[in-house]
Amino acid sequence: MTQKNKTHLTVSIIRWTARGWSILALLVALMIIFTPDPYATSPVPAIEWFILSLWGVAILGLLVAWRWEFLGGLITIGTMVFRELIFYIAMGYWIPAFLLVWILVIPPAILFILAARLSLPKS
Repeated sequence: MTQKNKTHLTVSIIRWTARGWSILALLVALMIIFTPDPYATSPVPAIEWFILSLWGVAILGLLVAWRWEFLGGLITIGTMVFRELIFYIAMGYWIPAFLLVWILVIPPAILFILAARLSLPKS
């Protein structure tokens, strides 16, 4: 097996791992969106809707990465960082449990960026 074939196989494995992980992230996001909060007693404020929508944008970034790996990965990572900053500025605190969402969303974004980088032609 030549070096080029090994690289192609490695990129394919990374790419399909990222795609599978992104589907899992999408399914979890859809489950969260369509499962009502049994403890909700009042309407959700607009700022919280905006902050929650940024998680959706991050998931859309993973879907964009199926076509444009580097761009989609950057959209996802940038949106997650932006979301955390906005939450901290708006609410005045940060919740460590948000890292669970990072564990779900950031690794496939990194894998997409890695696949894009490894796919670049060698000069």
